[in-house]
Amino acid sequence: MLDKFFCYIITLYLFNHESNKSMKLQLKFGLLLSIISILSYSSFANAETKVVVSIKPVHSLVSYVMDGVGKPSLLVDGSASPHTFQLKPSHATMLQEADVVFWIGEDLESFLEDPLDSIANDARKVTLMESDQIDLLKFREKNIFEDHDDHDDHADEHGDDHDEHDDHADGHEDHGDHGFEWAGVFDLTEGTYNWSFAKVGGEYADPAMKMVILMSDEIESSEERAEELLESGSSTDRNHSSTLSANDSAFMLNFDESRETTVFSVEIKEAGKYAFFTEHMPFEFEADEHFFKDLSGNDVEPIAQEPDSGHHDDHHHGHAHGEFDIHFWLDPEIAKTIVMIVSSELSELDPSNASIYNSNATKALSEIDQLIAATKGKINSNAKYVVFHDAYQYFEKRFGIEVVGALTVNPEVLPGAKQLSEIREAIEHENVNCLFSEPQFNPTIAETIAADTGVKAAVIDPLGAELELGKDLYFELINDLSSSFESC
Repeated sequence: MLDKFFCYIITLYLFNHESNKSMKLQLKFGLLLSIISILSYSSFANAETKVVVSIKPVHSLVSYVMDGVGKPSLLVDGSASPHTFQLKPSHATMLQEADVVFWIGEDLESFLEDPLDSIANDARKVTLMESDQIDLLKFREKNIFEDHDDHDDHADEHGDDHDEHDDHADGHEDHGDHGFEWAGVFDLTEGTYNWSFAKVGGEYADPAMKMVILMSDEIESSEERAEELLESGSSTDRNHSSTLSANDSAFMLNFDESRETTVFSVEIKEAGKYAFFTEHMPFEFEADEHFFKDLSGNDVEPIAQEPDSGHHDDHHHGHAHGEFDIHFWLDPEIAKTIVMIVSSELSELDPSNASIYNSNATKALSEIDQLIAATKGKINSNAKYVVFHDAYQYFEKRFGIEVVGALTVNPEVLPGAKQLSEIREAIEHENVNCLFSEPQFNPTIAETIAADTGVKAAVIDPLGAELELGKDLYFELINDLSSSFESC
Protein backbone atom coordinates (compact mmCIF):
# COMPACT_ATOMS: atom_id res chain seq x y z
CA MET A 1 0.00 0.00 0.00
CA LEU A 2 2.83 2.48 0.90
CA ASP A 3 4.66 1.94 -2.41
CA LYS A 4 1.45 2.79 -4.30
CA PHE A 5 1.03 5.95 -2.24
CA PHE A 6 4.66 7.07 -2.84
CA CYS A 7 4.27 6.47 -6.56
CA TYR A 8 1.24 8.72 -6.47
CA ILE A 9 3.15 11.51 -4.65
CA ILE A 10 6.13 11.36 -7.02
CA THR A 11 3.88 11.36 -10.09
CA LEU A 12 1.94 14.32 -8.71
CA TYR A 13 5.20 16.25 -8.08
CA LEU A 14 6.49 15.63 -11.61
CA PHE A 15 3.13 16.61 -13.07
CA ASN A 16 3.21 19.97 -11.33
CA HIS A 17 6.80 20.71 -12.43
CA GLU A 18 6.71 19.39 -16.00
CA SER A 19 6.16 21.86 -18.84
CA ASN A 20 6.24 19.41 -21.77
CA LYS A 21 2.63 18.79 -22.84
CA SER A 22 3.24 15.24 -24.06
CA MET A 23 5.02 14.29 -20.85
CA LYS A 24 2.31 16.00 -18.82
CA LEU A 25 -0.34 13.91 -20.56
CA GLN A 26 1.54 10.72 -19.71
CA LEU A 27 1.91 11.81 -16.08
CA LYS A 28 -1.79 12.63 -15.97
CA PHE A 29 -2.58 9.09 -17.08
CA GLY A 30 -0.14 7.76 -14.49
CA LEU A 31 -1.90 9.75 -11.75
CA LEU A 32 -5.23 8.23 -12.77
CA LEU A 33 -3.80 4.70 -12.60
CA SER A 34 -2.28 5.40 -9.17
CA ILE A 35 -5.60 6.66 -7.81
CA ILE A 36 -7.47 3.59 -9.18
CA SER A 37 -4.86 1.27 -7.71
CA ILE A 38 -5.05 2.92 -4.28
CA LEU A 39 -8.86 2.86 -4.25
CA SER A 40 -9.09 -0.78 -5.38
CA TYR A 41 -6.54 -1.85 -2.77
CA SER A 42 -8.44 0.03 -0.07
CA SER A 43 -11.68 -1.62 -1.14
CA PHE A 44 -10.07 -5.05 -1.02
CA ALA A 45 -8.43 -4.42 2.34
CA ASN A 46 -11.74 -3.37 3.86
CA ALA A 47 -13.77 -6.13 2.18
CA GLU A 48 -16.13 -7.74 4.67
CA THR A 49 -15.76 -11.46 5.26
CA LYS A 50 -18.84 -13.05 3.71
CA VAL A 51 -20.46 -15.47 6.15
CA VAL A 52 -23.50 -17.65 5.37
CA VAL A 53 -25.50 -19.52 8.03
CA SER A 54 -28.19 -22.16 7.46
CA ILE A 55 -30.73 -21.65 10.29
CA LYS A 56 -31.83 -18.76 12.51
CA PRO A 57 -30.60 -19.94 15.95
CA VAL A 58 -27.05 -20.47 14.68
CA HIS A 59 -27.30 -17.23 12.66
CA SER A 60 -28.04 -15.43 15.92
CA LEU A 61 -24.93 -16.84 17.63
CA VAL A 62 -22.77 -15.99 14.61
CA SER A 63 -24.27 -12.47 14.57
CA TYR A 64 -23.25 -12.04 18.20
CA VAL A 65 -19.65 -13.00 17.47
CA MET A 66 -19.54 -10.76 14.37
CA ASP A 67 -21.12 -7.74 16.08
CA GLY A 68 -19.19 -4.61 15.07
CA VAL A 69 -17.47 -6.36 12.14
CA GLY A 70 -20.23 -7.46 9.78
CA LYS A 71 -23.51 -9.32 9.39
CA PRO A 72 -23.92 -12.94 8.28
CA SER A 73 -26.43 -13.99 5.61
CA LEU A 74 -29.22 -16.48 6.37
CA LEU A 75 -30.60 -19.26 4.17
CA VAL A 76 -33.66 -20.70 5.99
CA ASP A 77 -35.71 -17.66 7.01
CA GLY A 78 -39.24 -17.10 8.25
CA SER A 79 -41.35 -20.14 9.06
CA ALA A 80 -39.64 -22.41 6.51
CA SER A 81 -38.47 -25.80 7.72
CA PRO A 82 -34.90 -26.94 6.97
CA HIS A 83 -36.33 -30.46 6.51
CA THR A 84 -38.18 -29.40 3.34
CA PHE A 85 -36.35 -26.22 2.29
CA GLN A 86 -35.47 -25.55 -1.35
CA LEU A 87 -32.73 -23.17 -2.48
CA LYS A 88 -33.60 -20.12 -4.58
CA PRO A 89 -31.23 -18.34 -7.00
CA SER A 90 -30.57 -15.68 -4.35
CA HIS A 91 -29.40 -18.38 -1.95
CA ALA A 92 -27.12 -19.84 -4.61
CA THR A 93 -25.53 -16.40 -5.01
CA MET A 94 -24.93 -16.24 -1.24
CA LEU A 95 -23.17 -19.60 -1.32
CA GLN A 96 -21.14 -18.73 -4.40
CA GLU A 97 -19.80 -15.55 -2.75
CA ALA A 98 -19.34 -17.03 0.75
CA ASP A 99 -16.00 -17.21 2.51
CA VAL A 100 -17.38 -19.51 5.18
CA VAL A 101 -20.65 -21.44 5.68
CA PHE A 102 -21.88 -22.53 9.11
CA TRP A 103 -24.47 -25.34 9.02
CA ILE A 104 -25.68 -28.17 11.24
CA GLY A 105 -25.14 -31.02 8.78
CA GLU A 106 -26.84 -33.11 6.12
CA ASP A 107 -29.14 -34.82 8.64
CA LEU A 108 -30.99 -31.51 9.07
CA GLU A 109 -30.23 -29.43 5.98
CA SER A 110 -30.11 -32.12 3.30
CA PHE A 111 -30.85 -29.41 0.73
CA LEU A 112 -27.33 -28.03 1.31
CA GLU A 113 -25.33 -31.21 0.83
CA ASP A 114 -24.81 -30.94 -2.94
CA PRO A 115 -24.74 -27.10 -3.27
CA LEU A 116 -21.93 -26.87 -0.72
CA ASP A 117 -19.77 -29.01 -3.01
CA SER A 118 -20.87 -27.53 -6.31
CA ILE A 119 -21.71 -23.87 -5.62
CA ALA A 120 -19.79 -23.00 -2.45
CA ASN A 121 -16.72 -24.96 -3.49
CA ASP A 122 -14.35 -22.10 -2.53
CA ALA A 123 -15.91 -21.48 0.89
CA ARG A 124 -14.83 -22.96 4.19
CA LYS A 125 -17.59 -25.31 5.41
CA VAL A 126 -18.10 -25.68 9.15
CA THR A 127 -20.34 -28.70 9.85
CA LEU A 128 -21.27 -28.30 13.50
CA MET A 129 -22.60 -31.82 14.02
CA GLU A 130 -19.16 -33.18 13.11
CA SER A 131 -17.42 -31.20 15.84
CA ASP A 132 -15.66 -33.28 18.49
CA GLN A 133 -16.61 -30.57 20.99
CA ILE A 134 -20.34 -31.32 20.73
CA ASP A 135 -21.71 -34.44 22.43
CA LEU A 136 -24.62 -35.72 20.36
CA LEU A 137 -27.60 -37.64 21.75
CA LYS A 138 -28.97 -40.65 19.90
CA PHE A 139 -32.37 -40.52 18.30
CA ARG A 140 -35.24 -41.98 20.29
CA GLU A 141 -36.64 -44.86 18.30
CA LYS A 142 -40.38 -44.54 18.87
CA ASN A 143 -42.87 -41.71 19.02
CA ILE A 144 -43.73 -42.82 22.59
CA PHE A 145 -40.45 -42.32 24.38
CA GLU A 146 -38.70 -45.12 26.20
CA ASP A 147 -39.72 -44.28 29.75
CA HIS A 148 -43.40 -44.08 28.83
CA ASP A 149 -44.14 -47.11 26.67
CA ASP A 150 -45.47 -49.49 29.35
CA HIS A 151 -49.04 -48.79 28.21
CA ASP A 152 -48.23 -50.17 24.76
CA ASP A 153 -49.30 -53.79 24.96
CA HIS A 154 -46.93 -54.97 22.27
CA ALA A 155 -43.93 -52.83 23.19
CA ASP A 156 -42.34 -55.46 25.44
CA GLU A 157 -43.42 -58.60 23.65
CA HIS A 158 -42.03 -59.78 20.31
CA GLY A 159 -43.72 -62.59 18.48
CA ASP A 160 -41.96 -65.68 17.17
CA ASP A 161 -43.96 -65.89 13.95
CA HIS A 162 -41.11 -64.37 12.00
CA ASP A 163 -38.94 -67.41 12.61
CA GLU A 164 -41.45 -69.44 10.60
CA HIS A 165 -40.86 -67.45 7.42
CA ASP A 166 -39.15 -68.96 4.41
CA ASP A 167 -35.45 -69.88 4.40
CA HIS A 168 -34.37 -66.26 3.94
CA ALA A 169 -35.74 -65.38 7.39
CA ASP A 170 -32.41 -66.15 9.09
CA GLY A 171 -30.79 -62.82 9.79
CA HIS A 172 -34.01 -60.80 9.71
CA GLU A 173 -34.81 -58.67 12.72
CA ASP A 174 -37.80 -59.59 14.86
CA HIS A 175 -40.92 -57.81 13.64
CA GLY A 176 -42.88 -57.99 16.86
CA ASP A 177 -46.62 -58.59 16.50
CA HIS A 178 -46.58 -57.61 12.83
CA GLY A 179 -45.52 -59.73 9.89
CA PHE A 180 -44.20 -56.54 8.29
CA GLU A 181 -41.58 -54.04 9.36
CA TRP A 182 -42.83 -51.12 7.25
CA ALA A 183 -46.05 -50.11 5.53
CA GLY A 184 -46.78 -47.12 3.34
CA VAL A 185 -49.77 -45.79 1.41
CA PHE A 186 -49.19 -44.10 -1.97
CA ASP A 187 -51.71 -42.16 -4.07
CA LEU A 188 -50.84 -43.40 -7.58
CA THR A 189 -52.05 -42.70 -11.08
CA GLU A 190 -52.31 -45.42 -13.71
CA GLY A 191 -48.91 -46.35 -15.10
CA THR A 192 -45.56 -47.96 -14.31
CA TYR A 193 -43.20 -47.08 -11.45
CA ASN A 194 -39.79 -48.30 -10.33
CA TRP A 195 -39.03 -49.61 -6.84
CA SER A 196 -35.29 -49.99 -6.26
CA PHE A 197 -33.16 -51.76 -3.67
CA ALA A 198 -29.52 -50.67 -3.44
CA LYS A 199 -26.49 -52.11 -1.71
CA VAL A 200 -25.43 -50.04 1.29
CA GLY A 201 -21.87 -50.49 2.46
CA GLY A 202 -21.26 -53.02 -0.31
CA GLU A 203 -24.12 -55.40 0.47
CA TYR A 204 -27.90 -55.67 0.55
CA ALA A 205 -29.61 -55.44 3.94
CA ASP A 206 -30.91 -58.97 3.22
CA PRO A 207 -30.62 -61.30 0.19
CA ALA A 208 -34.40 -61.37 -0.25
CA MET A 209 -37.57 -59.85 1.17
CA LYS A 210 -41.33 -60.32 0.95
CA MET A 211 -43.66 -57.55 -0.21
CA VAL A 212 -47.44 -57.29 -0.42
CA ILE A 213 -49.29 -54.65 -2.50
CA LEU A 214 -52.99 -54.08 -1.83
CA MET A 215 -55.38 -51.46 -3.17
CA SER A 216 -56.28 -49.70 0.07
CA ASP A 217 -56.91 -46.20 1.43
CA GLU A 218 -55.13 -46.85 4.72
CA ILE A 219 -52.71 -49.19 6.44
CA GLU A 220 -54.87 -50.21 9.36
CA SER A 221 -57.76 -51.56 7.31
CA SER A 222 -55.52 -53.83 5.21
CA GLU A 223 -52.73 -54.79 7.59
CA GLU A 224 -54.43 -57.98 8.81
CA ARG A 225 -54.70 -59.37 5.28
CA ALA A 226 -51.14 -58.24 4.51
CA GLU A 227 -49.83 -60.10 7.56
CA GLU A 228 -51.65 -63.27 6.53
CA LEU A 229 -50.03 -63.12 3.08
CA LEU A 230 -46.56 -62.32 4.42
CA GLU A 231 -46.68 -65.11 6.99
CA SER A 232 -48.12 -67.71 4.65
CA GLY A 233 -45.83 -70.37 3.21
CA SER A 234 -46.47 -69.34 -0.38
CA SER A 235 -45.10 -66.42 -2.36
CA THR A 236 -44.27 -65.52 -5.96
CA ASP A 237 -40.58 -65.11 -6.81
CA ARG A 238 -39.52 -61.90 -8.48
CA ASN A 239 -36.04 -60.96 -9.74
CA HIS A 240 -34.39 -57.85 -11.19
CA SER A 241 -36.62 -56.15 -13.82
CA SER A 242 -39.65 -58.27 -12.84
CA THR A 243 -43.06 -56.64 -12.56
CA LEU A 244 -45.04 -56.27 -9.34
CA SER A 245 -48.74 -55.47 -9.15
CA ALA A 246 -51.52 -55.17 -6.61
CA ASN A 247 -53.03 -58.60 -6.03
CA ASP A 248 -53.94 -60.88 -3.20
CA SER A 249 -50.53 -62.52 -2.84
CA ALA A 250 -47.03 -61.98 -1.51
CA PHE A 251 -43.97 -61.40 -3.68
CA MET A 252 -40.55 -62.76 -2.75
CA LEU A 253 -38.10 -60.14 -4.01
CA ASN A 254 -34.69 -61.65 -4.74
CA PHE A 255 -31.84 -59.12 -4.88
CA ASP A 256 -29.16 -59.52 -7.54
CA GLU A 257 -25.75 -59.72 -5.85
CA SER A 258 -24.03 -58.94 -9.17
CA ARG A 259 -25.72 -55.53 -9.27
CA GLU A 260 -25.36 -52.50 -7.05
CA THR A 261 -29.11 -51.92 -7.39
CA THR A 262 -31.97 -54.34 -8.03
CA VAL A 263 -34.99 -52.67 -9.62
CA PHE A 264 -38.58 -53.94 -9.89
CA SER A 265 -41.35 -52.45 -12.02
CA VAL A 266 -44.61 -51.68 -10.23
CA GLU A 267 -47.57 -51.72 -12.59
CA ILE A 268 -50.65 -49.75 -11.50
CA LYS A 269 -53.66 -50.60 -13.65
CA GLU A 270 -56.14 -48.28 -11.93
CA ALA A 271 -55.56 -44.90 -10.30
CA GLY A 272 -56.08 -44.90 -6.55
CA LYS A 273 -54.44 -45.45 -3.19
CA TYR A 274 -52.22 -48.49 -2.66
CA ALA A 275 -50.76 -49.91 0.55
CA PHE A 276 -47.31 -51.55 0.39
CA PHE A 277 -46.17 -53.87 3.19
CA THR A 278 -42.52 -54.93 3.41
CA GLU A 279 -40.42 -57.14 5.68
CA HIS A 280 -37.69 -54.50 5.82
CA MET A 281 -37.63 -50.72 6.00
CA PRO A 282 -37.17 -49.59 2.36
CA PHE A 283 -34.73 -46.95 3.66
CA GLU A 284 -32.33 -49.78 4.56
CA PHE A 285 -31.83 -50.25 0.81
CA GLU A 286 -31.28 -46.56 -0.04
CA ALA A 287 -27.84 -45.38 -1.13
CA ASP A 288 -28.10 -42.28 -3.31
CA GLU A 289 -31.63 -42.50 -4.66
CA HIS A 290 -35.14 -42.53 -3.21
CA PHE A 291 -36.55 -46.07 -3.34
CA PHE A 292 -39.78 -45.32 -5.27
CA LYS A 293 -39.90 -43.26 -8.49
CA ASP A 294 -42.09 -42.73 -11.53
CA LEU A 295 -40.70 -43.36 -15.00
CA SER A 296 -39.63 -39.69 -15.27
CA GLY A 297 -37.36 -40.19 -12.30
CA ASN A 298 -39.45 -38.16 -9.85
CA ASP A 299 -39.58 -39.30 -6.23
CA VAL A 300 -42.92 -40.75 -5.15
CA GLU A 301 -43.50 -40.21 -1.43
CA PRO A 302 -46.01 -42.05 0.80
CA ILE A 303 -49.00 -40.09 2.03
CA ALA A 304 -48.88 -42.23 5.19
CA GLN A 305 -46.42 -44.74 6.56
CA GLU A 306 -46.03 -46.88 9.63
CA PRO A 307 -42.66 -47.95 10.99
CA ASP A 308 -43.34 -51.00 13.15
CA SER A 309 -42.92 -50.52 16.90
CA GLY A 310 -39.31 -50.75 17.93
CA HIS A 311 -37.87 -49.58 14.63
CA HIS A 312 -36.78 -46.18 13.43
CA ASP A 313 -35.50 -44.91 10.13
CA ASP A 314 -36.48 -41.31 9.43
CA HIS A 315 -36.41 -40.41 5.79
CA HIS A 316 -35.87 -37.18 3.98
CA HIS A 317 -35.39 -36.94 0.22
CA GLY A 318 -33.51 -40.14 -0.29
CA HIS A 319 -31.40 -40.06 2.85
CA ALA A 320 -31.95 -41.95 6.07
CA HIS A 321 -31.41 -39.88 9.18
CA GLY A 322 -28.19 -40.61 10.98
CA GLU A 323 -27.87 -42.14 14.38
CA PHE A 324 -27.86 -38.85 16.28
CA ASP A 325 -30.35 -36.10 17.06
CA ILE A 326 -29.21 -32.84 15.43
CA HIS A 327 -31.31 -30.27 17.36
CA PHE A 328 -28.40 -29.65 19.73
CA TRP A 329 -28.58 -25.83 19.59
CA LEU A 330 -31.51 -26.05 22.03
CA ASP A 331 -29.05 -26.83 24.82
CA PRO A 332 -27.54 -23.44 25.78
CA GLU A 333 -24.40 -25.18 27.02
CA ILE A 334 -23.87 -26.45 23.47
CA ALA A 335 -24.69 -22.96 22.20
CA LYS A 336 -21.63 -21.79 24.17
CA THR A 337 -19.56 -24.37 22.30
CA ILE A 338 -20.95 -23.12 18.98
CA VAL A 339 -19.95 -19.56 19.92
CA MET A 340 -16.37 -20.68 20.55
CA ILE A 341 -16.24 -22.64 17.28
CA VAL A 342 -17.51 -19.61 15.36
CA SER A 343 -15.05 -17.26 17.08
CA SER A 344 -12.13 -19.58 16.31
CA GLU A 345 -13.09 -20.05 12.65
CA LEU A 346 -13.64 -16.34 12.03
CA SER A 347 -10.45 -15.35 13.82
CA GLU A 348 -8.47 -17.71 11.62
CA LEU A 349 -10.20 -16.49 8.47
CA ASP A 350 -10.09 -12.80 9.40
CA PRO A 351 -7.18 -12.30 11.88
CA SER A 352 -7.37 -8.50 11.70
CA ASN A 353 -10.67 -8.65 13.62
CA ALA A 354 -9.78 -11.58 15.90
CA SER A 355 -9.77 -9.40 19.02
CA ILE A 356 -13.35 -8.30 18.32
CA TYR A 357 -14.53 -11.85 17.70
CA ASN A 358 -12.90 -13.06 20.91
CA SER A 359 -14.32 -10.18 22.95
CA ASN A 360 -17.83 -10.76 21.59
CA ALA A 361 -17.55 -14.49 22.28
CA THR A 362 -16.57 -13.86 25.90
CA LYS A 363 -19.56 -11.58 26.36
CA ALA A 364 -21.89 -14.11 24.71
CA LEU A 365 -20.72 -16.91 27.02
CA SER A 366 -21.47 -14.76 30.06
CA GLU A 367 -24.98 -13.92 28.80
CA ILE A 368 -25.72 -17.56 27.98
CA ASP A 369 -24.74 -18.53 31.53
CA GLN A 370 -27.28 -16.00 32.80
CA LEU A 371 -29.85 -17.41 30.37
CA ILE A 372 -29.31 -20.95 31.71
CA ALA A 373 -29.76 -19.81 35.31
CA ALA A 374 -32.94 -17.90 34.47
CA THR A 375 -34.41 -20.82 32.50
CA LYS A 376 -33.81 -23.29 35.32
CA GLY A 377 -35.81 -21.02 37.60
CA LYS A 378 -38.84 -21.03 35.27
CA ILE A 379 -39.26 -24.72 34.43
CA ASN A 380 -42.00 -26.80 36.08
CA SER A 381 -40.42 -30.24 36.43
CA ASN A 382 -43.74 -31.87 37.43
CA ALA A 383 -45.54 -31.22 34.14
CA LYS A 384 -45.68 -33.64 31.20
CA TYR A 385 -45.83 -32.81 27.52
CA VAL A 386 -46.30 -34.22 24.02
CA VAL A 387 -44.54 -32.43 21.14
CA PHE A 388 -45.11 -32.41 17.38
CA HIS A 389 -41.78 -34.03 16.51
CA ASP A 390 -38.80 -35.17 18.53
CA ALA A 391 -36.73 -31.97 18.42
CA TYR A 392 -36.39 -31.01 22.09
CA GLN A 393 -34.29 -33.78 23.63
CA TYR A 394 -31.33 -31.49 24.39
CA PHE A 395 -33.56 -28.87 25.99
CA GLU A 396 -35.35 -31.56 28.03
CA LYS A 397 -32.15 -33.02 29.44
CA ARG A 398 -30.61 -29.66 30.25
CA PHE A 399 -33.65 -28.39 32.18
CA GLY A 400 -35.34 -31.57 33.49
CA ILE A 401 -38.44 -31.43 31.29
CA GLU A 402 -40.55 -34.57 30.86
CA VAL A 403 -41.75 -35.09 27.30
CA VAL A 404 -43.83 -38.26 26.96
CA GLY A 405 -43.73 -38.57 23.18
CA ALA A 406 -44.07 -36.95 19.77
CA LEU A 407 -46.79 -37.08 17.14
CA THR A 408 -44.24 -38.17 14.56
CA VAL A 409 -40.62 -39.31 14.48
CA ASN A 410 -40.30 -37.79 10.99
CA PRO A 411 -41.66 -34.26 10.44
CA GLU A 412 -41.94 -34.86 6.69
CA VAL A 413 -44.46 -37.67 7.11
CA LEU A 414 -47.78 -37.22 8.84
CA PRO A 415 -48.43 -39.68 11.69
CA GLY A 416 -50.48 -42.75 10.80
CA ALA A 417 -53.59 -44.01 12.53
CA LYS A 418 -51.58 -46.31 14.77
CA GLN A 419 -49.24 -43.53 15.93
CA LEU A 420 -52.17 -41.22 16.67
CA SER A 421 -53.87 -43.96 18.67
CA GLU A 422 -50.70 -44.50 20.71
CA ILE A 423 -50.39 -40.77 21.38
CA ARG A 424 -54.00 -40.52 22.58
CA GLU A 425 -53.44 -43.47 24.86
CA ALA A 426 -50.21 -41.98 26.21
CA ILE A 427 -51.87 -38.61 26.87
CA GLU A 428 -54.56 -40.26 28.96
CA HIS A 429 -52.27 -42.78 30.65
CA GLU A 430 -49.53 -40.27 31.55
CA ASN A 431 -51.80 -37.33 32.49
CA VAL A 432 -50.15 -35.06 29.92
CA ASN A 433 -50.60 -31.34 30.54
CA CYS A 434 -49.97 -29.91 27.09
CA LEU A 435 -49.64 -30.87 23.42
CA PHE A 436 -47.43 -28.67 21.25
CA SER A 437 -47.50 -28.00 17.52
CA GLU A 438 -44.90 -26.04 15.52
CA PRO A 439 -45.29 -23.06 13.14
CA GLN A 440 -43.37 -24.89 10.40
CA PHE A 441 -46.06 -27.59 10.19
CA ASN A 442 -49.86 -27.79 9.98
CA PRO A 443 -51.25 -27.64 13.55
CA THR A 444 -54.59 -29.32 12.73
CA ILE A 445 -53.68 -32.81 13.97
CA ALA A 446 -52.28 -31.54 17.27
CA GLU A 447 -55.27 -29.26 17.84
CA THR A 448 -57.73 -32.09 17.09
CA ILE A 449 -56.05 -34.52 19.49
CA ALA A 450 -55.84 -31.83 22.17
CA ALA A 451 -59.55 -31.10 21.82
CA ASP A 452 -60.46 -34.80 21.93
CA THR A 453 -58.32 -35.54 25.00
CA GLY A 454 -58.94 -32.31 26.89
CA VAL A 455 -55.30 -31.20 27.13
CA LYS A 456 -54.05 -27.72 26.37
CA ALA A 457 -52.82 -27.03 22.84
CA ALA A 458 -49.95 -24.60 22.34
CA VAL A 459 -47.19 -23.74 19.87
CA ILE A 460 -43.44 -24.03 20.40
CA ASP A 461 -40.79 -23.26 17.87
CA PRO A 462 -37.25 -24.73 17.80
CA LEU A 463 -36.15 -22.31 15.05
CA GLY A 464 -37.50 -18.90 16.09
CA ALA A 465 -39.64 -18.51 12.97
CA GLU A 466 -41.38 -15.33 14.13
CA LEU A 467 -38.40 -13.77 15.89
CA GLU A 468 -36.43 -10.85 14.47
CA LEU A 469 -33.02 -11.70 13.08
CA GLY A 470 -30.01 -10.64 15.07
CA LYS A 471 -27.76 -11.50 17.96
CA ASP A 472 -30.65 -11.43 20.48
CA LEU A 473 -32.74 -14.04 18.66
CA TYR A 474 -31.15 -17.05 20.37
CA PHE A 475 -31.90 -15.67 23.84
CA GLU A 476 -35.50 -14.89 22.86
CA LEU A 477 -35.84 -18.40 21.42
CA ILE A 478 -34.80 -20.12 24.67
CA ASN A 479 -36.92 -17.72 26.74
CA ASP A 480 -39.95 -18.43 24.52
CA LEU A 481 -39.43 -22.20 24.84
CA SER A 482 -39.18 -22.06 28.61
CA SER A 483 -42.22 -19.76 28.82
CA SER A 484 -44.26 -22.14 26.67
CA PHE A 485 -43.40 -25.12 28.86
CA GLU A 486 -43.99 -23.02 31.99
CA SER A 487 -47.43 -21.76 30.89
CA CYS A 488 -48.67 -25.33 30.43
